Amino acid sequence: MREYEQYAPSPKNDRRACMCPDGTYSRKCCDGSFQAQGIGNITGSQTLPQVGDYSYHVQRCNHNQKKHVHGTTQLVIGNVYYFDLTHDGHDGCYTVLSQDQTASGFRWNSVTAYDDCAECEAAN
Repeated sequence: MREYEQYAPSPKNDRRACMCPDGTYSRKCCDGSFQAQGIGNITGSQTLPQVGDYSYHVQRCNHNQKKHVHGTTQLVIGNVYYFDLTHDGHDGCYTVLSQDQTASGFRWNSVTAYDDCAECEAAN
């Protein structure tokens, strides 16, 4: 194996930890190998629905972005809602596409119903 295939840049300055062979992170494991680079958290940070929650598949108004959301309010399929979600940067106007049983997604703090996307976006 060529040296460039075996080694790649990884932290070596005692400011960041590297991934160790056992899956933990430590500054002592920064040897320049690919394994030491690690890739961080790949499981995400979405919250799981709780008992009594309703789960929906939604699409952001005027965008192709789709999400799974859940909360304690029953929504109407096809209606537009402004979602105040627990994860910043994802709040907005969404059309409810379908009800689902997805085990992950964004939890909403509140929802406000609107007649259409234009009205929702104008109000928010």
